[in-house]
Amino acid sequence: MSAAEESFLRARPASEYSPCAQCGKRVDRLRAPSVSAFDEGMRFFCSKTCAAEYVETRPRSSTLPRQTRPSSVPEQVREATLPRIELGETVDDDASPGLVMEPLPLAGMTLPIVAFLLATLGDSLITAIGSATATCLAGAMALAVGKHIRAELGSVAWLASPFGAMLAALAGLAQEIERGNASWALAGAAIASFAVLFRFWLDSRTRLPVQQLLGHLRSHLPARARIPDPKGEDGRYLEVPASQVGAGQEVLVVEGEALAADGVIIGGEARVLLHIGATQVHTRKQGDPLLAGARVVSGAIRVLATRVGEERAALRVAGFGEFRPDGARIVKLATQATRWGGVAALGASLGGLALTGAPGVAGALASAGAVLLAAPLLAGRRTTEGPLVAAAAAAAARGVAFRDGKGLEDAGRVTTCAFCMSGTVTEGLPAVIDVKHARDPKEMHRVLELAGGAERMLDSAGPIGEAIISYAKDREIKLERMRRATYQAGRGVSAITMERTPVLVGNRQLLLEAGVSIAAAEELAGQAERRGESTIFVSHDDRLEGFLVLRDAVRAGARAAVQRLFDQDIEVVLLSGDHRTSVVSLAKQLDVAHVKAELGPVERGHEVARLSAAGTRVACVGAPSIDPDALVAARVPVALRAAGDSEVSHAIALSGDDVRDAASALWMARAARTEAVRGVFVAIGLGAALMTGAAFGWIPPAGAALATLALDAFALPAGSRLLERIQRRVPSQ
Repeated sequence: MSAAEESFLRARPASEYSPCAQCGKRVDRLRAPSVSAFDEGMRFFCSKTCAAEYVETRPRSSTLPRQTRPSSVPEQVREATLPRIELGETVDDDASPGLVMEPLPLAGMTLPIVAFLLATLGDSLITAIGSATATCLAGAMALAVGKHIRAELGSVAWLASPFGAMLAALAGLAQEIERGNASWALAGAAIASFAVLFRFWLDSRTRLPVQQLLGHLRSHLPARARIPDPKGEDGRYLEVPASQVGAGQEVLVVEGEALAADGVIIGGEARVLLHIGATQVHTRKQGDPLLAGARVVSGAIRVLATRVGEERAALRVAGFGEFRPDGARIVKLATQATRWGGVAALGASLGGLALTGAPGVAGALASAGAVLLAAPLLAGRRTTEGPLVAAAAAAAARGVAFRDGKGLEDAGRVTTCAFCMSGTVTEGLPAVIDVKHARDPKEMHRVLELAGGAERMLDSAGPIGEAIISYAKDREIKLERMRRATYQAGRGVSAITMERTPVLVGNRQLLLEAGVSIAAAEELAGQAERRGESTIFVSHDDRLEGFLVLRDAVRAGARAAVQRLFDQDIEVVLLSGDHRTSVVSLAKQLDVAHVKAELGPVERGHEVARLSAAGTRVACVGAPSIDPDALVAARVPVALRAAGDSEVSHAIALSGDDVRDAASALWMARAARTEAVRGVFVAIGLGAALMTGAAFGWIPPAGAALATLALDAFALPAGSRLLERIQRRVPSQ
């Protein structure tokens, strides 16, 4: 059993006690030094000596073979779980809410064909009545095929086009009664009803890929979760439906199981597939957030649930196309346009009765029907909601969580992206590669004694401090004892030796502000910085002692991430606390021209705020533990290793720390917003032109229906079209 697994088991206190079967001493049943099984049951002993004495006093035939305990933490946890049900169960696909693809309504499609044949093959009142009746029945069939539209978009959008086809049929019948020779008018009404039926079926068909992805996300979340026994029996767990897990409740996940809620690890350590579509395994421990659907490959963890039910990142994306307070502005615009556009269509239809230049009642009814057929209510709504939901769902499958629809839309408008260098562009794991003494090369150990001693006195040494201490330990250098160590953010560490002399370990600013000259080391330090390495200076008793050279490797995907942002015409700015020479050298490797160096954490936040104040829409990519100020100041904060955390201020949270995911998230957001904006303006612009022409009688019902069908063929597949682009251009990690 590993040390992490033993620590995990010890994290849960035991409260079941029994007397030692030999001496009567109180024994913790879960941690008893010796346990034996006999005919009369289990016996617990305070020591192996008591166990041996107890066995010797009993007949040999009464003992049973020693009970074998499970050999691993997962097995022990499953043994302690009631009821014993496998947690690998997932929600049945059929139970997942979503759109079910309707087959092409062949029975309904025959009605317009019958209406068309009756209109063209005969020229009598009987055939006209038959044709009009068949067209009206086709309109009623269209209402049945498009019943999902009523619940999603409202009654007006549901009724408009079928009712328009019925008015067109009545117009043809009126023309037959008034003047005769209404064959083409009735045929046009039949064509209009066919177009309405087909557009409702097309809506169901084109939304299927996005709905299937949403169902895929839901199906990969476990149906059950393991929680501590609420009755307080320590060491026991219960399996409950995942829907019963509440925010703030502890969830236990062991090897081979998936997490049922977004949350933060509060105990244990495990190797985990971070998200539903993950192929790479990562180690996660206490303090790390996880998304629902993350699967434990080995180990065991206890997770504090932060988001449950439909608020889990994998599920809340389905609501990004809905009208909500935190929804995208483009969706709110489209929803209002659909709501008031229906009223406008009814008004324009009534206006068509008066404005049309066509003669008689037949002409007025035809114009009114054409206006309703031309109203782009369905296209205007689908072209906005489809891309946003598609992008959010595709991102969720890749371990990227958008906060809400507004956050996704804001991400799609970014023009400048600021990268916090340490732990983002670089690995965040600096290593000491050289130590220089200011006067005598043989005294380099003195630099390590002072630097390591000061860093060791901090409550948390940080990556640089840990690198210095590790380097000194590897060389068996004894660190000097110090006191009153103080960390100055973005500068370094100050401390006092036991002889009351001051020690400084940090960058140039720290030493220069204290009046310590670094001229003796400036040339050698500059050489290292021109290679992209960092320097940490050490002074003792107001005199430069020397400096350390550290190297933090650039992440493998940093250059690709920057190039993807350049391809989107997004300006990239590199923010760092290191010396400008080091940062410029690293920026050249990434082809980044804009560098802001020698900035502390707070100053990096001020720089991001300044960029935003200049009128640019700024995204900031960083780690919440290192650069909280910069992330808070950004319009679109992109947080690494934050997906699943309780923090909701991040517009984009990644489950990992690969900056390519950050660039991909911004690309998906921009593609979704571009698709939505283009679609809504095309729908509103062409729809308004069609409705105007129909109101004045310039466009017949059949022409209006076919033109709107062509518009729908462009607008309705917006979500699935974007999904195909994402699948081609954004690979799963």
